[in-house]
Amino acid sequence: MKLTVKTLITLVVAGSALLLTPTKSHAQVNMTTLAEVAKSCQKDAVSRRYYQQMLLRLSRESSTGNAFIELCIRERYHFSLVLEQFPGLSSGGEIIRGYPGSVVVGLLAARYKYGLRGLLDCLISEDASSDVCSSTRYTIAAGVKLRCCSDTSWDFDYLIYVCPSCVVAHDEVSGSQTVILRAFMKWFLTLDKSERRQVMSLLGDEDNARNLRRNLSQQSNAAIAEYREARARVEQQERERRRQELLGL
Repeated sequence: MKLTVKTLITLVVAGSALLLTPTKSHAQVNMTTLAEVAKSCQKDAVSRRYYQQMLLRLSRESSTGNAFIELCIRERYHFSLVLEQFPGLSSGGEIIRGYPGSVVVGLLAARYKYGLRGLLDCLISEDASSDVCSSTRYTIAAGVKLRCCSDTSWDFDYLIYVCPSCVVAHDEVSGSQTVILRAFMKWFLTLDKSERRQVMSLLGDEDNARNLRRNLSQQSNAAIAEYREARARVEQQERERRRQELLGL
């Protein structure tokens, strides 16, 4: 990732601008959360070292890096909303080492914001390799190593930006789709019944669950729009400062 000093300064200042914004211009955007997420994404999304820790071979070159920062913001902000909505998930443990169950829940909610058919039937079957689980297997894991194929990795940006250890865990299991789904099913059964109902209130196929997933997606997109506006304000201020400096005003 190649960033000029000027661009990097602009992005950092944009993160500060978010913290200093007294009100929010986009409904439902938590400015404090957005500022924290933006700050972390400005650091990570354009850092070659960040991707190297996962041994990812991604071609994410950009003149500014803004596209990858925004992608990171969307995924991390979405996950923060999931944990805010279901705080108990943060202490729910891991499905496999390095892969928290909460991240699986967030991934499924993000990837299937409009429809997530068959998950409950799959869980009821208790057989990760069954036909009824075919859609869920495809949704929950790539089936190949994320670190082998950049195109596949794009489908799992949620893991890349929310949980680097999950990328490593995903790639280190054999037969990742079935293995990861089976691990998720076992994890789900460790939850008490009220927690299971909460998870399905987000991941179910009922209208309320679909509406909740759609709402989380809309809020995440609104966060990106807010960030863009803050960045544009800072860039405009920087241009004006340089104009005045050039003209000696």
